Amino acid sequence: MLQFLADKVGAGALFISQLLLTVVVGTEPYFQDVVLEVSGDRLFCSGRLVESFTPDLNLLLQSGDTVIIHFEVDLVSTTNDSVVARANWEHQFRYSLLEDNYYVYRSEHDRQEQFYNFEQAKREWVKIENAFFSRMRVMDDDKAYFLRISAFMEEMDMPGITKKINLMSFWNRVRPVHVSEPFKKTQLIL
Repeated sequence: MLQFLADKVGAGALFISQLLLTVVVGTEPYFQDVVLEVSGDRLFCSGRLVESFTPDLNLLLQSGDTVIIHFEVDLVSTTNDSVVARANWEHQFRYSLLEDNYYVYRSEHDRQEQFYNFEQAKREWVKIENAFFSRMRVMDDDKAYFLRISAFMEEMDMPGITKKINLMSFWNRVRPVHVSEPFKKTQLIL
């Protein structure tokens, strides 16, 4: 058991040194399957990030540190580009060295799930599913709106390293943003 932990810690230290000494090859993630649904007077958002993983990010996710994606969703009036409703969620990913499994926490449902498969845990980490977003009453019947959803990762402190790691390097320092086609309140109800 101690050898297993030593191997995992050693692999994490090796990864961090490689990350700081080499150029990170990033990807350019984007949102897919973004849907706005209505239930009663409530709006729910779903969607997922694709093309969001690199070999270096996969190594970081398996290091045992908690890695967080922040999602921001805005309902914007096309009349004056003002935000009429906003939601912010965070998804945490953590690999447990002792249990050899993965935990994904999603703040929009305040729920943590456990996975034994790395690929499945990654899919869940980048997915928003039926997340309550806003009430319909913030929308006027005669105005048009669009949905804007974006994601980012913050810089991360690593034990024993004075320099923070900019996790957005994994995404070529570009924040993925999806903007829907304009729609009216009546279109959502139909």
